[in-house]
Amino acid sequence: METGEKKKKKGLKITAIVLASVVFFCVVLALAAEIATRITDRWRPWKPNYGALSQAEMNALLAKDELTAEDYATLYAQTGLTKLGIDGLLAEGNKRQILRIQSDYFADYKCTAERFAPYTCWEKIDGFVGLCALEPGDIIVTDATHVVCWRFGHAGLVLSASGDMAESFGIGTVSAVSDASVFQDYASFMVLRPKVSAEKKAEITAYARKNLIGLPYRVAAGVLSKKNPKKAKGTQCAHLVWYAYKKFGIDLDSNGGGVVKPQDMANSPYVEVVQVYGFDPERLWR
Repeated sequence: METGEKKKKKGLKITAIVLASVVFFCVVLALAAEIATRITDRWRPWKPNYGALSQAEMNALLAKDELTAEDYATLYAQTGLTKLGIDGLLAEGNKRQILRIQSDYFADYKCTAERFAPYTCWEKIDGFVGLCALEPGDIIVTDATHVVCWRFGHAGLVLSASGDMAESFGIGTVSAVSDASVFQDYASFMVLRPKVSAEKKAEITAYARKNLIGLPYRVAAGVLSKKNPKKAKGTQCAHLVWYAYKKFGIDLDSNGGGVVKPQDMANSPYVEVVQVYGFDPERLWR
């Protein structure tokens, strides 16, 4: 029979082996996460592989009294602005912004991955891309953020034409009113416009401003807490946008999963694209 001392030593040995195994597993896991993060950091946004029209050609196109479907297709390929985006800026008499957006669309900006949390990065460019004319209720999404190798993305809800935006940032923060300009140096973004009346969007944005600001960030909203509670007590970027619309009977989650993601809203049949940058304009976020 083993003596008490031998049993004690055997127990300590087993404990040491278990602890060493746990430490080894954690080190391997951290190393794997680091490698996966660095590989994902190599992602680069889509860029046009064709030439840009000259400013004179663009001016001639935009000077037309009426644009054809072919004209809109050309402008989309040159700027990433759909008919909604072109018409919105033309209605403002802002042809200069269209030309600026074309210049940004073809610019060779440097893309850099920056970490803002452990194994969490966003890809930013060394430029500032022009935006379309925004409307209250518009949604801006990007795929230029990732956690390890999961490209989750980010989203914000436009509250006013001046660019006020409801945004849920990240762990340890609360949702706040920011500005749509925060998306202008992301390596990709997409402006989406839900197919909802202006009156309804006014109600939605007013609700978001009053009820969805100051909420703690909860990455697992919809999994560890109800996705659609009577009153939201925590949220994440895409959930905030989705919840605001869902309160008024509009479900923008295209796949109906527990966690709503920016990509889910980008693929919703209830939204239209207004502007795209850094995404393949044909594939979008599919």
